[in-house]
Amino acid sequence: MYLHTLVAGLPHADRTALDEASELRSYQCDETVLASGEWTDRLFCVASGLLHVVSHGRGSDGGVVTDSIRPDEFFLGPTLSESRYQARHALVAAQASSVYLIPVVAMRGLCEQHPQVALKLLGIAIERTRAMRMQLGQG
Repeated sequence: MYLHTLVAGLPHADRTALDEASELRSYQCDETVLASGEWTDRLFCVASGLLHVVSHGRGSDGGVVTDSIRPDEFFLGPTLSESRYQARHALVAAQASSVYLIPVVAMRGLCEQHPQVALKLLGIAIERTRAMRMQLGQG
């Protein structure tokens, strides 16, 4: 795995273990990375490209883009305490993208061993929430 700032300060052995547990996949534009309602045991880190988080309403429309995941950003499940989760939203490649699929269990293990990883993930989540609020004019 490329050296993401989240894991840059970790021992080589921990970075290697995360790399070996993770999978790099490529997606074409408009390809679904994760379907709404699908169960997964992974979180997603964009290496290149752009992913859209799409919320599907009750109507028959194609859904509404509620967020964008850019390079070096994560799409996380609702919690790291569960080993798998059901996606509430779809994740769709907005352009050709390379994405690391990281096992939730592996990330949780890193958070338990290295609290700074958990704090960085929390910081990422807070920053994304703040950015969304600013976009909505509530910041």
